[in-house]
Parts: sequence; structure tokens; C-alpha cells
Amino acid sequence: MRLGVLDVGSNTVHLQVVDASPGARPNPNINHKEDLRLAEYLSADGFISAEGARLLREAIKRALATAKSVEIDELLPFATSALREAVNGAEIISRINADFEIDLQVLSGEDEAKITFLAARRWYGWSSGRLLMVDIGGGSLELAVGVNEVPDVAISLPLGFFQHRYFAQLVIY
Repeated sequence: MRLGVLDVGSNTVHLQVVDASPGARPNPNINHKEDLRLAEYLSADGFISAEGARLLREAIKRALATAKSVEIDELLPFATSALREAVNGAEIISRINADFEIDLQVLSGEDEAKITFLAARRWYGWSSGRLLMVDIGGGSLELAVGVNEVPDVAISLPLGFFQHRYFAQLVIY
């Protein structure tokens, strides 16, 4: 089975295509990644600008063309903190889903932490023992810890790269 995972994040639109079969490790096929920096198109009152929405649509369109060209069997599209936190995020997602005939879903911060933890667990394996996963993105920081596939604790905080960068500017000036 050829699986495409479309990650619409605060910094990038990232399509990872893998060949997968039950019980086997996924074999990476195609990696299509575009820097978008969607979080830079968030206004102070929490809206993604029309320009940001337009650029997002264009990046998704190119990612979907790549997915089609390699004949994926299934697409798992998800969005993270920029669209999760945007006041107009649901509206933008609704238009994208209708226009591109996909089912882009927003991950909660906790689910984002759990999925990232699962990926790290699968990568490092059981022999790594207790695992702490820390993932800082453009709009959020995910933390998870545990010994199994499901972490004992999984949290998400609004402390992404963009928030940190602006905080650093305030401290410097």
C-alpha cells in the first residue's frame, strides 16, 4: 500500500509518501516539503490573511499533484497549530476540503504529541526504554513521555518557534 501523509504545519506543507504493509517498516518513497511559514500570516487578532490562505492552497495543490503522480492508495491529511489556533482556520479547511476533495483534519495538541511520540517510539524501538519526546514547531511545543506506544503524558503548549522568536526580539530591544 502506498500511503501519503500530508502535514500542514505552521512552517511547512509536508507530504511524505511511504510504501507500507502490515508488520513491516514503512519504506519512504517521496518527500515533498514546502516552506510556507503560515504562522507569519496570522494577524494579531488570530486570523490567517487572504494571502496566507492563498499560499496555503497553492502549496497543498502542489503536494496533491505530487501524491497523484506517485499513485498513492490513501492520503492522511492533517493540520497542526497554525490552523488549529486561527480564528478562521475551520473556514479555510472547509474550503480546502471541498475544493480538493480531501479530508484535512485538525489534530488537537495532545493528539499531535501522541502521534509524534508514537513515531519516535517506532523509530527508536523498545530497547530505548523510557522515552521523552520534545518537538518544537512553528506554533507549539509538544512533550510526551512513556515506555509504551501510547505515552503516559502528552501535552502541547503554545510555545512554538514564532512565539519564541518574537519574545526574543522583545527581550533584545
